[in-house]
Amino acid sequence: MEVRMERIGVAVVGLGYAGRQHLDAYLKNPAVEVKMVCDTPAACEKIPMSGHFRCVADLKEVIESDDVALVSICTPDYLHCEQALAAINAGKHVFCEKPLATSIPECERIVDAVGRKGVKFLTGQVLRFAPFFISLKKICDSDLIGRVFFAESDYIHDLRPFLHGWRANPATAGDITVGGGCYSVDLLRWIVGDVEEVYATGNKLSATVSPFPVDNVIMTLKFADGAIGKVQITVGCRRPYALNLSIYGTKGTIINDRMFTEQIDGLEDFITLPLAKKSEFQYYDREIDALISSILNNSETPVPAIDGAKTVAVCIAGIEAMKTNRPVRVHSF
Repeated sequence: MEVRMERIGVAVVGLGYAGRQHLDAYLKNPAVEVKMVCDTPAACEKIPMSGHFRCVADLKEVIESDDVALVSICTPDYLHCEQALAAINAGKHVFCEKPLATSIPECERIVDAVGRKGVKFLTGQVLRFAPFFISLKKICDSDLIGRVFFAESDYIHDLRPFLHGWRANPATAGDITVGGGCYSVDLLRWIVGDVEEVYATGNKLSATVSPFPVDNVIMTLKFADGAIGKVQITVGCRRPYALNLSIYGTKGTIINDRMFTEQIDGLEDFITLPLAKKSEFQYYDREIDALISSILNNSETPVPAIDGAKTVAVCIAGIEAMKTNRPVRVHSF
């Protein structure tokens, strides 16, 4: 006789681009059953209501539902903290899109709540699930390029076509140092290690009509192990989207999909790694698979709340450094 496992009830909160991707991935996952989506009636009308889930406008219905064990938070950045806390305090597992939150106190509240309630929490730093970057991390973790002494990553995106709704309002748009910078900062933290100190400078010359205080930022990083790094965040550039990664080690160098290493005798120039670099936004299904595995096996998620908090803390240190024109120590949790 076949024994069927009870599927995990899921609710997706927010039906923008990320929310629709979460919903599609959940609908394809045999271990879960979508019970609800939560957004305005107008937003609900835009999604194909395949399945038997309900669309509700009030988050309270999601939080109070006994059928929902896992909540995906896919709303604007400034709403992440309160909505995640509501789900956590109700004893529900949470998948929260990046950034975890927009301030240090918000991050502390989430980390504390997860610890108290013992739920599983995944921060949606999707680059960690892209096979391209997973392969580069494996190379860095081996001895192929030696000890990393410098690393840099660029988040280059022309956000001007997306400046509408909450992103067009200075009260809700936030700072690109957190909203965009968390991609590159988290990637470097994951590969190189924790960051202790940040210096940053920025300007507002490329997307001057944007609500952001700056639209181009350079951050220099001091890692705990002595390595240094650089992050560029620009959101008004006139060029295609790019997320670049360069890693310099004592035995070799990686620049995106090219590598040079003195470990290969006779190598005189960079070699191209046989890695397909697809858009990192194609890997929501991998994030969800990892979270479901953590729930079923009672194991830690690949990007727990504390990891999301540490990434935000580096970005916040960058904002403070721009204000004070001095290096800033990264908040520790």
